[in-house]
Amino acid sequence: MLRRLCVALTLGILTMAALAQGAAADPINAKDSFVFPVTCDGQEVQFVVTGIGNFSPAHVVGSTAVFIPEAFAGTIEFTPPGGPTQTETFAASKPNPHGDVSCSANVSETTPEGTFRLVATATGFFTPAS
Repeated sequence: MLRRLCVALTLGILTMAALAQGAAADPINAKDSFVFPVTCDGQEVQFVVTGIGNFSPAHVVGSTAVFIPEAFAGTIEFTPPGGPTQTETFAASKPNPHGDVSCSANVSETTPEGTFRLVATATGFFTPAS
């Protein structure tokens, strides 16, 4: 269960991702949405993710832009109250990625079950293309 939760959190965070072109509102209030800060090519933005697939897109809060991840890597740490930290690394890439935007995240959240921390990078592109 911990692995599944970590994978879901990671995928949601990293697959930091997309907003359908033409959509007028950010999916911030969607069920199971997750909002987190990222830095993409030196610019800080807020992503909101609603999917948990490996390459789910991330909506850019306050914009119609969507980040489409094509490759990502990172580390998840989980520290239960009073317990040792458990660490897991992950990486995935689509075949022939062509994105030229690099985004990074360093996010942590504390729950009654413990503290989760994600440090990750993703490469991809934004839509709509400029």
